[in-house]
Amino acid sequence: MDIVELFKDSLIFPTKDWNKFFILGIVILVLSIVSILGAFGLALRQYIGADIMAAISFILLFILSVIVFGYALSITRETIKNEDGDIPALDLITNIIDGIKVFVLRIVYYIIPAIVALIIAFATGAFNNLYRVLVLSFASGANPIPQDLLLSLVFSIIPVFFIGGIVLLIFSVLLLAAVAVLAETGSLMAAINMLDVFKKIGEIGWGSYIIWLIIYVILIFAIAMISAFFEAIPFVGIIIVLLFFRPYMEIFAARTLGLIYNESKK
Repeated sequence: MDIVELFKDSLIFPTKDWNKFFILGIVILVLSIVSILGAFGLALRQYIGADIMAAISFILLFILSVIVFGYALSITRETIKNEDGDIPALDLITNIIDGIKVFVLRIVYYIIPAIVALIIAFATGAFNNLYRVLVLSFASGANPIPQDLLLSLVFSIIPVFFIGGIVLLIFSVLLLAAVAVLAETGSLMAAINMLDVFKKIGEIGWGSYIIWLIIYVILIFAIAMISAFFEAIPFVGIIIVLLFFRPYMEIFAARTLGLIYNESKK
């Protein structure tokens, strides 16, 4: 399947089953409501029961989030098994188990960029400079913070964002392929094996994978921009985004990942 047909298929695929589409949309809508309740619980901690509400909300938030992660993985898995298949049904137990695996996988792939950023921050003195700026901000009141200290803070932070950003980008690229490996094998260890994931991208073809990735990011950005326009509509707009745009984006992303992964088998 060439890249144009791949994305054409992926863009149409979410509309193949509106019932499953809107079931996912309802899950995402509930997830958003729960996250708002959790935020209210934290903001109103001085009131009796607010802590309990916040704790329950965050537990539900985690469960609903892993369901969405797991359901997206099931779409990628079914695509890898059968490109002509339909959107799979929601399976709470399977989706939760798969979602937890995806959650752990994300932690593994993002913890390395985080560690790299921390090491660079220590090496450049960014933490020390930030600490000094904060101390002076609280202690000096209206007195200005020394210009040389602010410049030191800026120049110590730039390498953190630059190098850390590059490392984050590299591991994000690997993570997408790792999710597809997890979808095919069901093995978290296989997906964590970064060397094998790197080889799998080689089987897809680095050129094809990078081209796919660029178009994928552009389309995700375009969908996000359109949804942002609807979000500006009071109340109704956010409902439209949560029930339509968010599930569309999740299904599209999972489908196109499965299709590009299948190029490794051809």
